Amino acid sequence: MNLKFHLSSFLSFLFISILFYSCGTTSQIINEPAEKAPLEEVPQENSNTPKHDKDTITLLFAGDIMAHSVNYYITTYEKIWRDVRDVISSADLAFANIEAPIDTTKAAASYPSFNMTQKYVQAAVDAGFDVFSLSNNHTNDQYKNGILETIKTSKAITTHTKEQLGNDIYFSGTKETADSRLSALTYNYFESNGWKILFLPITELLNRPDASEYINFIKPTDESRKAFIKYTQELRTSHPCDLFIISVHTSEPEYTRHISERQNQYYMDLLEAGADVVWANHAHIIKDRKLVIDTKRGRDKLIMYANGNTISGQRTKPELTSKNPTGERDNTGDGLFYIVTMHREKDGSMKIKKCEPYFITTYINTANEYVIKPLNQDFVEYLYDVPRTNWAKYIERRIKINKEATKDYIEWQ
Repeated sequence: MNLKFHLSSFLSFLFISILFYSCGTTSQIINEPAEKAPLEEVPQENSNTPKHDKDTITLLFAGDIMAHSVNYYITTYEKIWRDVRDVISSADLAFANIEAPIDTTKAAASYPSFNMTQKYVQAAVDAGFDVFSLSNNHTNDQYKNGILETIKTSKAITTHTKEQLGNDIYFSGTKETADSRLSALTYNYFESNGWKILFLPITELLNRPDASEYINFIKPTDESRKAFIKYTQELRTSHPCDLFIISVHTSEPEYTRHISERQNQYYMDLLEAGADVVWANHAHIIKDRKLVIDTKRGRDKLIMYANGNTISGQRTKPELTSKNPTGERDNTGDGLFYIVTMHREKDGSMKIKKCEPYFITTYINTANEYVIKPLNQDFVEYLYDVPRTNWAKYIERRIKINKEATKDYIEWQ
């Protein structure tokens, strides 16, 4: 029989971190996208250097990195990440989902057929992200050639980052040759800070059927899910690792925090098959998290049902004067960095020592630039000081909404 409680009742597992915020704005309206500026070299600590003892690792899981038209009009893409960069780079490994092709042979494009630029993605890498899923419902927005160009671009980013910073960056979820077999799924298998990591991203959704055999695409049917669960078990057996992380761009309604029992059971089955972390996305808003403690096997495991948008242009008109700004688009403007500290015990078990939900928000500054800010009281006080009183009150309400709308749970088995 499983027991479930709010994780907040167990402070040894959950620490809410409030980091100091600082920022600056400009009154100049930007008329040209940052893509036209030269590629900047952004100094960064080598994230492959261990930050603590070899038996502890800290992982940061973000949500969807998107790029609507408004996101490109900024003086420099580095500014998007400036106020959360220290949080991202402090983790041993930071994970994010790239919600678009990266086809450099075509211009940047917004909804409904997205396309990102290399510089836009490179800015996320420079901010400290290490591991990226390329599997989602927009992966084939630019058709087969867009997928193949995305692979080329991801390799160029990997090479550039290794040469400039000495850091290893990982992308997976797309294939260079057409193959719909499970055995052809692409994944990352690497070592970081003395930990062997297996990372497998999949999507259960595609907006169009084109070139699905070039993507880690798993149909959301009971039969396909059952086959995938079996495959994950075999993959874990053939790839000994300390952590097996599965990214699922899941087949479920967008913009709702509801978690169906079918979806929950699927993620639990993946944990039972050998995954340590199931990191789900697609809803574009934040959902609950669940820590699963397996007392029989001594391995703590984790499910994140959705971490929302890390950056996007979906909230172009925030309900600044609303007393309860919970509209669909308002929810898409907030995201979650879920920071997880894991420890290998001497007896071979693995414990999750700490989980920190660090909320973020997409802020539209006075230059109409979309940038990421910590969703905390320091930011509120800054907005009152500027002054941008309506924004300050809005962020206060959004802090309360996110704290009340999503929870951390703990479940024993």
